[in-house]
Amino acid sequence: MKIVLSAAMSQDGYLDDASSQRRIFSCPQDLKEVEKMRAACDAILVGAQTVRKDNPSLITKDDKFINQRKKNGQPPDPVKVTITKSGALDPAAKFFCDGVGEKIVYYTDKIDQKLSGLATIVPVDGVPAMLADLKARGIGHLLVEGGAKILEQFFDAGTYDEFRLAIAPVRIGDASAPCLCRGSLCKAGRAIRKEPCGEMEVIHFVPTIRM
Repeated sequence: MKIVLSAAMSQDGYLDDASSQRRIFSCPQDLKEVEKMRAACDAILVGAQTVRKDNPSLITKDDKFINQRKKNGQPPDPVKVTITKSGALDPAAKFFCDGVGEKIVYYTDKIDQKLSGLATIVPVDGVPAMLADLKARGIGHLLVEGGAKILEQFFDAGTYDEFRLAIAPVRIGDASAPCLCRGSLCKAGRAIRKEPCGEMEVIHFVPTIRM
């Protein structure tokens, strides 16, 4: 399985601010690149906190990409995937309501049974077990969009092929906001190239040791 991690952050390492509204760091050029990445994958994984706060739809919106997916023998939308400990997810979230593609919720502790009719519900004991189940379901290309906690789990396991990190020319400086600390970025592996993307800089990492 090909696994690509993707995130956008501020210059000082924050993935968001501490407000109740999502802080978007990506410029238009970066958003287009992420849209291409989403259109190319079989499944998109986001953390449960991303489902709660950002409320992403994770569907393919551009007809060009929909047609390309159909030519490749893929459904219009990637499979939506999330993993949760508490199981507290809103059944009215776009994750469940938008699009006609498959939705999978992995849980490590408990789950709200209201979700059972909206998605495939699977108990797991961590990321490796989740990846094994996705592979068994025929997922050959997984795009992972953090959450700091999700990204760190993949860094620790070394179970990814590439990490694309887009850095915006802004600073947050709020210790209560979610961030990728210096230690986490050290785990991201080895930087293989840097490139401009609009007003942002994109760094591509590969794991030092692939597990």
